[in-house]
Amino acid sequence: MTARSTTPAEAAREQRQRNHVTVPAADELRITRVFDAPRELVWAAWTDPAMLVHWFGCAVFTTISADADVRDGGAWKVVMRTPDGQDIPSYGTYTAVRPYEHLAFTHHWAKAPVDVNPAHHRTLVTIDLHVEGSRTRLEFRQTGLASESSRDSHVGGWCDSMDALNAVLDRCVPRG
Repeated sequence: MTARSTTPAEAAREQRQRNHVTVPAADELRITRVFDAPRELVWAAWTDPAMLVHWFGCAVFTTISADADVRDGGAWKVVMRTPDGQDIPSYGTYTAVRPYEHLAFTHHWAKAPVDVNPAHHRTLVTIDLHVEGSRTRLEFRQTGLASESSRDSHVGGWCDSMDALNAVLDRCVPRG
């Protein structure tokens, strides 16, 4: 028996389903993902630079650094490197921080990673974390995207990030 090969379109569709992606508007995307990890650990993954560098960013980039001053008005910055060695920083400011429950921040690209994502265009990201037994349901929302093409580009990047986050969390949580 041979394994069925998956086309890129099928893989993208499966990734969107795994991450429960919805696009309620041309400038908005939402992802709902349940992680088999405690809420405090999921929070740490979003707020601790030592954890951020292991999952934040799309699969074709390598995240090389992260900074996070996690407080209302504090700044964050993540630098990703393209396969050809170009550094692509993203940055923003935390607009709401309620530990273990809610995190909101602006998101900007210092330079356009692709044509549809303009440099310095401001979007807003919100993260809400809900305890579900020993698991955590993450509700992600990004609004203010420049266009439908920009939104669709971010869907792929954030889905890659959520899949990588899941792998990091799986390594951190002891299994009995």
